[in-house]
Amino acid sequence: MEHGRILGIAYNVIPVSNLERSAEWFVRHFGFNIRNRREGYLSLFRDNRPILDLIQSDNETRAVFEINNKKRWVITFFTNDIVSLHRYLISEDVNVGSISDEGQYGKFFVLEDLDGNVFDVWEHNDCELIY
Repeated sequence: MEHGRILGIAYNVIPVSNLERSAEWFVRHFGFNIRNRREGYLSLFRDNRPILDLIQSDNETRAVFEINNKKRWVITFFTNDIVSLHRYLISEDVNVGSISDEGQYGKFFVLEDLDGNVFDVWEHNDCELIY
């Protein structure tokens, strides 16, 4: 008997301290569009594809963890031009790390949003991601 399968990740939920301010920040810097507004919660899409859901948090919980006292991310964004995106985010005073070239594994940098949620950004020309 055939049954349903997991086809991928639909979206990720992150906690934010100010829903509207964070939504504007993501729209401005990444070109996401806002959908599915409801009390304390909204969805961010890239065209018709869900990317992130933001949820209003009343405490300091964030989408980050630590290994050896170093902040780590739980979400990696994919880009087709890491250098120009990195340059743009720096010009916008976004807290970003330097680009790391990992050879066959691609190029990466880390960024933080307004609440200190940490994200990884990845470029890999051989990757077959559908985006």
